[in-house]
Amino acid sequence: MKKSFKESRLEVKSILKKAENLIKSKNFKKAVEELEKYKSSIRNVDFYLLLAEAYEGLGNKEKAETYFEEARFLDTELRSKEKLKRGVSFVASKNFRAAEKELLESVRLNPFEKDAYLELYRLYREMGNYKGMVRALENLITIDPYSVFPYLELSRIYGIRRQFKKAEQVLISGISVVDSPELRFELGKLYADMGKLEEAKEELSKACRMDFKNIEYRQKLAEVMVNNEEYEDALKVVMSTLELYPDAVYVIQSAAALYDLLGKEEIAEYYYRLAISKSEGFVKEDAKKLFVEFLIEKGKFDQAEEILKELIESTDNVWILIDSFSELAILLIDQERFRDIAELGSFVLKNPELSEEEYCEIAEIVADALFEEGDYEEAIEYYREIINYSKDEKLIKRAYNKLKEVEEIESLERMLKLS
Repeated sequence: MKKSFKESRLEVKSILKKAENLIKSKNFKKAVEELEKYKSSIRNVDFYLLLAEAYEGLGNKEKAETYFEEARFLDTELRSKEKLKRGVSFVASKNFRAAEKELLESVRLNPFEKDAYLELYRLYREMGNYKGMVRALENLITIDPYSVFPYLELSRIYGIRRQFKKAEQVLISGISVVDSPELRFELGKLYADMGKLEEAKEELSKACRMDFKNIEYRQKLAEVMVNNEEYEDALKVVMSTLELYPDAVYVIQSAAALYDLLGKEEIAEYYYRLAISKSEGFVKEDAKKLFVEFLIEKGKFDQAEEILKELIESTDNVWILIDSFSELAILLIDQERFRDIAELGSFVLKNPELSEEEYCEIAEIVADALFEEGDYEEAIEYYREIINYSKDEKLIKRAYNKLKEVEEIESLERMLKLS
């Protein structure tokens, strides 16, 4: 049966006590023999100190110094870890100044404590200390040059600050030490941001070869090719990705967009519909919205209207609801179908999830449609609701102007009747 932690500690304590008694009785040889038996299983400051003392008693100064050094090193390491632990605790409680003090002390005690530098980086990131982040990552690279993480993070920091040359140097330096797909991918993205599309393609292609099934790498490569107007090549990348991931909705949508760019409208429509059939929930609604954009662009307004109505009637997402109604309203305005807008808008306004401001924005569309339809009394009700509930001054002003316009029209109509 495996010994418990408590039992192990008691056993170590017993071994140390026995060795200590042997040393006190000047039986240094026996003490060394006893302690050496456990050298591979016990890592303890007191253990090394006793070994050093026993060897010193035997006159073996070299061995004694070796174990004294082991004890000093281990003591420093343990104190460093304790400082690290305290630093992490202070970070968790948002006491950043105390955390920094403990973590810096940890690396002072043990300059090779990777976790301390990592925690310092996280701390400085939390504090927004740019120089501290850079310094911590540079130290990480120095003590652990084969770790990909610090190269990636440091290059991203430089990239965000648009220090592209520095970011490039960091990544190239990392690749020279540990050539990894992550570093190649990051370098490819960096080159794309710099507008160096050929270099970007080269690095992203290498990343894809190194990590053949990585969908993110493949999509980025296709994106760069599209930006370089290499649509056929981009499509090849996307279609090969679909062979690996036939149900990946956004890859299917990429195929649709590329076929559209190549003028193959029917195939593009097939893939847009395929994306819808492969998705569900919010992703499905998003796929439908993307398809609607395609249909409108192609002048297929009836199909677009049908899908938008489906979304309005079925969605549980208030953002999709508002967006779909707004887009459909634009389509219907172009066709002067104001009554349809008013009816759909009335349905949307019944949604209890709408905020007051959202309600007022939709109410304005409905009111304007009723106004155009000549249904002034109902339009007035909505305009008054807007004035009473909206906090948007521009919206309120438009509602006031419309009310004034209605009054003028009604006044003119009364005059015409009298005449």
